[in-house]
Amino acid sequence: MGAVFTIGMKDLRQRLRDRSAWIIAVIVPLGLAFVLNATIGGAGGGEGAGFVTEIIVVDNDGGEIATAFVDFLDELERDEIVSIETAASAQEASDRVADGFPSAIAIPSGFSAAARSGGASTLTVYTNPDEQIASLVALSLAQGFASEINTVQLSVASVFVTEGGEADPARIPELVVAAQGGTPLATVVGIEAEGDGFDLATYFAIGMAVFFVFFTVQYGVLGLIAERDEGTMARLLAAPIPRAAIVGGKLLAAFVLGLVSMIVLWVASSLVMGAEWGNPVGVLLLIVAGVIAAMGVTALVASFARTAEQAGGYAAIVAVVLGLLGGTFFPVSQASGFFSLVSRIAPHRWLMDGFNLLTAGDPVSAVIPSALAAVGFGLVTGAIGLLLSRKMVLS
Repeated sequence: MGAVFTIGMKDLRQRLRDRSAWIIAVIVPLGLAFVLNATIGGAGGGEGAGFVTEIIVVDNDGGEIATAFVDFLDELERDEIVSIETAASAQEASDRVADGFPSAIAIPSGFSAAARSGGASTLTVYTNPDEQIASLVALSLAQGFASEINTVQLSVASVFVTEGGEADPARIPELVVAAQGGTPLATVVGIEAEGDGFDLATYFAIGMAVFFVFFTVQYGVLGLIAERDEGTMARLLAAPIPRAAIVGGKLLAAFVLGLVSMIVLWVASSLVMGAEWGNPVGVLLLIVAGVIAAMGVTALVASFARTAEQAGGYAAIVAVVLGLLGGTFFPVSQASGFFSLVSRIAPHRWLMDGFNLLTAGDPVSAVIPSALAAVGFGLVTGAIGLLLSRKMVLS
């Protein structure tokens, strides 16, 4: 064990002095997670997502119904769902949208009077083709409000049809008030299930940590090939130490380096991005499983290479493919059919599923199957890789 520890610590000190190791292990994944959350994450909406629809409102009516719509938009602004600005005219709003503003809604003069009398009333929505999400939100808000008005008008018209008489304009305001205060026949109630799973900041932080650990461990696992290419393997074989200690030392360095990088990312993303990884015990369990899986995959891929550079290239390609397949950049847990089945061959998928359970508040026992799947993947691929590359330490 002394030789294993000595070789492992020597490799680890060497890697920790290498700035590129820190860049790959911590700086790049944390920075990429932050950028993805700030850009893609913002489009996801929801609490903390940072996406707020900007809408210009033009109220040239000032009537009761127009004021009710503006008040509704103000409530959405207080809830940080929309950001409201005003304009003096529809032309001004149209010009601002043409200049790049996301969207605008114009309420024409006489809108409230027309709506209350059963006449035609029109809300105009100006949309920016470069801001499709914001445009859809503005259109949906206007269409929803127009539907409410149409419902009231239909109720009023139904009264006159039922009574069989001609419409009495004097009764319309009374009927409108009654229709607005009526109890709806059907309502929709949203019930949020306990445990939301990933928020986007957490998703990208965990995804980048899982993705880049497969690059981080390469510094240790590929050390065997590097020793051979640099001519130092012969001196290690001539030393009075068990040959298995050489492999053990390299694996120890890879394991510690991967473990440290993921723990640093865990702590840093929690402090900087507000990521919530879940129960610490479960997080550590999945981190260890992830490092083992990464070491196994790298060992297997490296066994097919002739040089350290070639092994690094092979390992990088496999890590990218498995990372994309396993859902480190975009969620695949909701996928179905063939793709869902194929994604199970990637240890990344098992790790992301396990972390998703933790962030949803599930107990540590719930992630044990995911951890065991990742560990099993690493042990099988690692054993095959070491068997194929045993000539490096047996020759």
